[in-house]
Amino acid sequence: MKGSEKLREKLPDYQGKSLFKFMIVAFITFLSSIIFQLLMDSISRIFSNVSILQILEPLTPIFGSLIIVTIGFLLIYSFWRSREKYLRNYGELAYQKAFKFVVTAVPMVISVMVHSFFPSDFIVSYENSNNLSWYFGTSIYDIFFNSSIAFLFVRLSLFFIFFGLGLAVVSRALHTFGIDYMALVYVYYPKESTLQNHEIYSILRHPTYHALMILFIGGIFLRSSIYSIIYFFIFLIGINLHLKFVEEKELIKRFGEGYKKYKKNVPALFVRFRDLKKYLSFIF
Repeated sequence: MKGSEKLREKLPDYQGKSLFKFMIVAFITFLSSIIFQLLMDSISRIFSNVSILQILEPLTPIFGSLIIVTIGFLLIYSFWRSREKYLRNYGELAYQKAFKFVVTAVPMVISVMVHSFFPSDFIVSYENSNNLSWYFGTSIYDIFFNSSIAFLFVRLSLFFIFFGLGLAVVSRALHTFGIDYMALVYVYYPKESTLQNHEIYSILRHPTYHALMILFIGGIFLRSSIYSIIYFFIFLIGINLHLKFVEEKELIKRFGEGYKKYKKNVPALFVRFRDLKKYLSFIF
């Protein structure tokens, strides 16, 4: 894979099979985050004798995703904020020392997206089909159209279209920019990076975040519930806060007025209609 040699170079103590340690940590973090969110979805039904949980029942699924996405983005923030200290203390090993933030934060953020694919009563079914949680967690199509086969087909079709599109963008981004860029190696070593003058950057400032957003939209169509839409906005707000106060703040500091002008002219996450042809040519 493009950029894998550079990534391994920056992880000198984790070569070959040792690199699987990070993969295991990432998988455990992802799985734990999913389980936590699913438990929060059903916690009021698991502990049905706790009155405060019955009052908070419609909110606990939202709290679950909000907690995970907040921790995830705080860890990413720590990765950026610790850069100067790590470079000063560890030199060439700075990225390796800080990689723990990446390998835990990214799976947590992605887990919020995957969580939206699950029904909100995945662990414990709803006891009352008339309460607010049931309405928030049940497909809008099922509520208003009584589980119509036609609408189910539309939902699944849109899910596969958006999910496939998101995967295609991720695949193209990896192929075009490399795993080293995706793993944020050049946050710590910007002078070692090469100028990315690809056409996609005239369409989107952040194609990777855009891909995650498209995957999330697929999840909305799959579940078609109020909760899935709320999870999407939690995710979107998290990304925008990260861009505003962390990533793009750094880019403005590095590139000055040039980046400010670029920011005004090119959207961060959403493709303009006039750029649709160029966008599709990048993917396919």
